[in-house]
Amino acid sequence: MKKATIVLVLLAACFAGQTAVAQQAEWTAIPLNALDAFSKPGKNWALAADATLDYASGTAFTPIAGTGIVINTVGAASNTHLVTNTQFGDVELELEFMMAKTANSGVFLQGRYEVQLFDSWQKANPSFADCGGIYQRWNEALPDDQKGYQGIAPLTNVAKAPGLWQKLSIKFHAPKFNAKGEKIQNAYFEAVYLNGVLVQQQAAVTGPTRSAYFEDEKPEGPLVLQGDHGNVAFRNIRYRPLVPAAKMEDAGDDPILVTADGKPYLLRSFLNYGDKKLTHVISAGYPTQVNYSYDLKEGALIQVWRGQFLDVTDMWHERGEPQLAKPLGAVTTLSDAPALAVLGSNDMAWPDSVPFDDFHNKGYVLDANRYATYEYECKGMQVTDKISTQQAAGLTREIAVTNAPANLYCRVAAAGIIQDLGKGLYAIGDKAYYVQLAPGTKATIRQMPNGRELLLPVVSGSSTTAYSIIW
Repeated sequence: MKKATIVLVLLAACFAGQTAVAQQAEWTAIPLNALDAFSKPGKNWALAADATLDYASGTAFTPIAGTGIVINTVGAASNTHLVTNTQFGDVELELEFMMAKTANSGVFLQGRYEVQLFDSWQKANPSFADCGGIYQRWNEALPDDQKGYQGIAPLTNVAKAPGLWQKLSIKFHAPKFNAKGEKIQNAYFEAVYLNGVLVQQQAAVTGPTRSAYFEDEKPEGPLVLQGDHGNVAFRNIRYRPLVPAAKMEDAGDDPILVTADGKPYLLRSFLNYGDKKLTHVISAGYPTQVNYSYDLKEGALIQVWRGQFLDVTDMWHERGEPQLAKPLGAVTTLSDAPALAVLGSNDMAWPDSVPFDDFHNKGYVLDANRYATYEYECKGMQVTDKISTQQAAGLTREIAVTNAPANLYCRVAAAGIIQDLGKGLYAIGDKAYYVQLAPGTKATIRQMPNGRELLLPVVSGSSTTAYSIIW
């Protein structure tokens, strides 16, 4: 394997040793058991307990009766925005959202400054118009090629597939005015996080962005959720006063990042997995910004993520003693338990690990696309485990077993919720990701004390057990 390109990158806003200057206030939730928190919501907004969607073709949600989320369904008639009765200045805001296919929406702070929501899934080079962007301003008086200006693209695209819940976190500073009402400081976004990844930092806006609810600027304004451009759902909306920024000190050393922009890379490292430090991990990154980590001691696909590849600073600085690599994108955690196990009965617990003497790793081989096939022997079984990308959609896993014993199963997913969406498609967890089974595959969902498991029977030599993970 050729040596990975290692890039030294200076992150201008990478700090450590923060000292808090004020205590955080408690969060206040905007209730979604009714729409009383909003001013004159239109008929395009409806309450539900949840929603489902076919990620490949679904442009309309199927609501689940109840309350707790609000769904926007754009119709032929007039469509309204959701406008809060509460007014906000400096504010910290969190919410979760779900996009329909090709949908377009936005979150307007003070009804004036938009963080864009868009079905930007799989887009490698996002613009201001993609999910997590600060939308551009607009001036009709300017020439056509200059009417739009000052839009800010997200630092990276970590948007998930349609029909999955995503999280947006915003720290917003309202514009400031003197005693005469003259603006003395622009509004700015201190930070915007999409699915836990920083996508905007210290992003100033000199005035209302295009299609703002208000065209003027004031110290306070409502939160506005856009409802006229596409189908979208929201839940868990909460806010609190934004405390003054903490005093920060320079962290010193520049981070060392490994990129997979030009070609795929595979890297061995240690990896933190929950409260465990895994010592035999290989991570693979691809130019499509689809990445994964694999535990060579268990034959386990432990995590996937979308975005940039790895921060390997802890493998180099201070003699690299920790040997840790850290994913740079939005991580979806899977399981560190072995993929294969013999189940003597339907209620037998899935093993947490494979005994050391029973598992013999035989390395991996790469095909022409640098997709890895991991090979190992376990309790007399010969196993090959190939993991490849579906371009930017996700990963496909193909497991073949020689000398498979009776009652051997592959555990595809384990979560509190596993929902069968039909045609071999399953939503895993609280719609965190999808599993797509190969046509004709017969799966079993079993209920266990700690949640549900999606299992596939494994037959020696007759076929390959295959499925895809999409997020």
